[in-house]
Amino acid sequence: MKINKKILLSVFVFAVLIQLLLITYNQYTGYIQVPDLSNFLTRWITGIVFSTIFGLGLLYFDLIFINLLDNKVTWEKNIPLRLATEFFLTVVVGAIFGLGITLFANFIFPYREPLNEVIITNILICTVINIFLVSIVESILLYKKHLEAKFKAEKLEKENSEIRFEILKNQLNPHFLFNSLNVLSALISSDQNKAQNFIEEFSSLYRYILEVIDKPAVTLKEEISFAKSYLFLQEIRFQDMIIYQINIDAEKLECLVPPLSIQTLLENAIKHNIVSSEHPLKIKIYNNDDKLYISNNLNQKHSSVKSTGIGIKNLIKRYSLISDNSPEFNISESEYLAKLPLIKAQ
Repeated sequence: MKINKKILLSVFVFAVLIQLLLITYNQYTGYIQVPDLSNFLTRWITGIVFSTIFGLGLLYFDLIFINLLDNKVTWEKNIPLRLATEFFLTVVVGAIFGLGITLFANFIFPYREPLNEVIITNILICTVINIFLVSIVESILLYKKHLEAKFKAEKLEKENSEIRFEILKNQLNPHFLFNSLNVLSALISSDQNKAQNFIEEFSSLYRYILEVIDKPAVTLKEEISFAKSYLFLQEIRFQDMIIYQINIDAEKLECLVPPLSIQTLLENAIKHNIVSSEHPLKIKIYNNDDKLYISNNLNQKHSSVKSTGIGIKNLIKRYSLISDNSPEFNISESEYLAKLPLIKAQ
């Protein structure tokens, strides 16, 4: 929150009203005497100037300590400590400003009343005003945060829906279905046992896709199982020209990743590289610390069709929905390496 024209106007209007109330109250209680209109206007205008300067100064320092507390002691983490700390700082700032403005006003227009009484009264008034001011500021800030969070949630939900649609559309790729059915057709006449296994893995693969499409994250164990089914189908299609190794520490299997993240990288590896007996595709899946590594050797196809990178962009977006960490992608002359952050389950 920054001091802008609206805030300046609000402080000025507040100063006008508060001075009007103070003069009226003091006249009613007999604390001061306002003999005529000229005296009233002088007191009012002088009070408005002082109150505006005072209000802006208060607001400036209030915003400083509020921003500081937002970084150090948030409402979400520790409400009692935040409340106590903010109340203490509110009182201190209000008291300091009350003392300062009283001494300054007395220097310009000496009070007729005893100075110590005026100081105590003004410190109390300034402290109460500052408590009221900080309450308003915090209410505005919390309301803005609520609106921002709501807007962000709606935006993320929209993006998530779009991502899920893209994922589903890509996974139900007609080329993959066509190739798989061709493979199955050939297997039925040549190897019925392998054809049965192919059908089971094929159905398992699409069952998994439909089950996880609405989930923001799944366990690495589930993803690895799915990746094995996918690689099994591709191994049969390419007649063992795909060689893969999977080596994951057991304690990492309960970590979370976006669904179909591994398959996205495997599909890209097959799509953009030559897979032949002379140039087999070698894939490695392993973990190191809190990252999952997926690598493949490079023997890229010389295709005129340029990659759109939609799969990788969607993968990065899906990570942004569940983690502050983003995947990394490195390409060397001989290897493509993806590093996917492993998210610890809560």
